[in-house]
Amino acid sequence: MNKSFVEDSRAEAQRFFEENPDIELIELLIPDVNGVFRGKRISKQKFLKSFQEGVNLPGSVCLVDITGDNPEGTGLLWSSGDQDNIAKPIAGTLCRVPYGELPLAQVMMSLYNLDGSRFFADPRNVLQSVVDRMAADGFYPTVALELEFYLADQDRETAVPLPPQPLGGGIASDGVQVYGLQQIEDFERVLHDAVAELNRQGIPADTIVAEAGPGQFEINLGHVSDPMMAADHAMQLKRVVKGISWDHGVTATFMAKPYSDQAGNGLHVHVSLRDEDGNNVMSPKGDEEVSDNLRFAIGGLQEAMFESMAIFAPNPNSFRRFQNKAYAPMSPNWGLNNRTVALRIPAGSPKAARVEHRVSGADANPYLVLACVLAGVHYGMKNKLDPGEPTVGNGYEQHGGKIVPRSMISALDRFVEGDIVKEYLGEKFVEVFDICRRAEYDEFFSEVTQLEYRWYLDAV
Repeated sequence: MNKSFVEDSRAEAQRFFEENPDIELIELLIPDVNGVFRGKRISKQKFLKSFQEGVNLPGSVCLVDITGDNPEGTGLLWSSGDQDNIAKPIAGTLCRVPYGELPLAQVMMSLYNLDGSRFFADPRNVLQSVVDRMAADGFYPTVALELEFYLADQDRETAVPLPPQPLGGGIASDGVQVYGLQQIEDFERVLHDAVAELNRQGIPADTIVAEAGPGQFEINLGHVSDPMMAADHAMQLKRVVKGISWDHGVTATFMAKPYSDQAGNGLHVHVSLRDEDGNNVMSPKGDEEVSDNLRFAIGGLQEAMFESMAIFAPNPNSFRRFQNKAYAPMSPNWGLNNRTVALRIPAGSPKAARVEHRVSGADANPYLVLACVLAGVHYGMKNKLDPGEPTVGNGYEQHGGKIVPRSMISALDRFVEGDIVKEYLGEKFVEVFDICRRAEYDEFFSEVTQLEYRWYLDAV
């Protein structure tokens, strides 16, 4: 970081504290490989020093399973002495935390090695390396993300989610009410407060939709020309929605499949590419319905999809989302204005031509999802990959025998064998991500479930 940038960022922070004199503590937010914020709280005085000196944090904080445990074998714990790295604040992300009882601020951080180079396992740095690679070839992504989530009441003994009681009174819905306005009105206090806070933070949350499940909603984030910012926005959306929901006495979950008989939660990614002059290189020319560049991008997304599934579906529950006619695509097909396919070209102006990637779950890490999606786009354009003919009609029934991996282990096997993810994410990152996910898989399957007792205890 150059001296003027550091001074400007520090001055920005000082203005923030002048406007918020009651704040003495700041939460440092660093995303781990799960897409969960880790970090610590520090004093205002120490934070102001961090612009120049940074804050010491171990790199192992990024490489944990969902329980927060550090798996053996990553090389960043015992064998390395659990060494510190340097965390530095990201300009423009300091803001007040809008929920809870204590006056508190938060700021996003990135991890660096002691020599100032990027730390390889910070998900933000993984994404940045892909963005830099595209920029070197004159491609600049414009990205918009859509996240689905459930609002739920929760059984405090079993942790099982329950369809939520409307906050204004009434009976909890247990049916499908897609695009229902009454469902938004039932929880408008949560939804309105969440969107208002996101907008206050400069995050372009512009649409709320009631989705297929009881208490399920989608918030759409406006498109931005910086993929890193888009992923930051998605992470903050999850944090804001969870925190404000909790203040209103309801639980918000981005778990991929919280109900076995309802639709899961997805993370949809819209991508277009600009050239150095700001022109959309995916826009069709002349009589084209779909441009060659857009076709090549889709071909690359198809080619990268199977080996990227460990990122798009990162835990055992993630794979429960992939069911027929559940708006979770199960094959790498594509189509125009067709929500049953994995790679959709939305209807709209040719100037806004883009692809919507509909595979990932809302439980996935948005930095890593974007890294894989952009890697697929770039790989396809670089190699001019033909995606074949578009799917017309029900994409769930037209898969040509190509089905995405249906289990976590098969997805991880494809991940570590994949050439594209290694090329773009880095072999070292692929190795340690695989170690973290397999450790979580082993821990998950060490517990015997109630279903197994019901099915097998007496029958076998």
